[in-house]
Amino acid sequence: MSLGKYIIRTLIVVIPGVFLITLGVCIGNKLSFRASLLTIVLTMLCGICIGILSAYLNHKKFIAPIKGIVNHIHSLQEGNLHTRTDIAKSGMLKGIAISLNEMSDAWQIIINKVDESAQQVAALSEELSAEANQVAESSNQVTNTIHKVASETERQLQSMEESFEIVSLLSSGSNQIAENAQSVSTSSSNSLHIASEGNEKIQKAVMQMNSIQQTVNKSAAIITELGERSKEIGQIVKVITEIADQTNLLALNAAIEAARAGDHGKGFAVVADEVRKLAEQSALSSEQITRLIQATQLETSNAVQSMGQATREVSEGIAAVHFAGAAFESIQESIAQVTKQLQEVSSASDQMSSGVSQIVISMQEMTEVSENNVAGTQTVSAVAEQQLISIEEITKSTALLATMSEELRQLTMRFNNK
Repeated sequence: MSLGKYIIRTLIVVIPGVFLITLGVCIGNKLSFRASLLTIVLTMLCGICIGILSAYLNHKKFIAPIKGIVNHIHSLQEGNLHTRTDIAKSGMLKGIAISLNEMSDAWQIIINKVDESAQQVAALSEELSAEANQVAESSNQVTNTIHKVASETERQLQSMEESFEIVSLLSSGSNQIAENAQSVSTSSSNSLHIASEGNEKIQKAVMQMNSIQQTVNKSAAIITELGERSKEIGQIVKVITEIADQTNLLALNAAIEAARAGDHGKGFAVVADEVRKLAEQSALSSEQITRLIQATQLETSNAVQSMGQATREVSEGIAAVHFAGAAFESIQESIAQVTKQLQEVSSASDQMSSGVSQIVISMQEMTEVSENNVAGTQTVSAVAEQQLISIEEITKSTALLATMSEELRQLTMRFNNK
């Protein structure tokens, strides 16, 4: 409200009041008309002057500062936090103006902090979303690789179970060979003692297999170890095949010597023929095992390639089998020669039986390792899938957080605080 309007409104109230009061005083004092008129005029002039002065002072101290405060409040309502009320012009409303300015300062600081926090939250949300997407992609790759490895391991386990069945049959056959050879050796020991008193003792063929040492990095996967076990079994089967061939040759020599012995060697000829048949069966079973081992090695190689792990240098000990036999100085009797040949057959059968037993133990261990590996890959796959679900939830949460931070920024932009 302007100063003129405020003075007029004040005089509208003051003039009638002064007139009525003065009129009452004049009537009460019983003044004459002229004295009363003069008193009323002078009193009203004084009242007008006092009213104008009072209106001016009130307008300066109260009415004028209210306009600045109202404008300040309207600016705050419109979002302008830079407006300040002039304290020097606030008059009696100085306390209100100071509080209003302090409130504007506080709101400006709060809005700035909220805007900075919203920007930081938005930036962090984008970074977190990018990291979550990258981790989700990696988890998908890991899950796919684990599924592929589990499939390869299951096929490998099936191949080893088939190999185990054939090895069990071979073990049974080799045990039978050993029993027959031992029986023949026992039956002919008495005749050999009588016939070969003057002969030197036969030096039995010594077969020594160097242990195969594997130097594999500690972090190599269990699949690589299975591959090395397959190679080791292949070497053992190779040795068994060589032993079976040697047994077949020894049986043939025994049959020749039995034929040379005439009637005394007929019994040994029958035994030698049975030994030869069992040796052929052993060689055939060894070939089947070799094929299955080759298939197992192929599956192992595929599994290693699927896992993407580079195998380190593997040193394979090459089994050197040294057969040392002492030459006979003389052959006194054909029966003695046949007996010595049968002793060699018995020794070879025992070695073959021992090798087959070792294969059975190794394949049992490989089967257990494969089963544990399958269970482990299934567990890891489940954990990876659960992790992928969690990452998807995190991605959704970060997207929601980014949306909320953007909405918060839009709200802060309503305030002209920058």
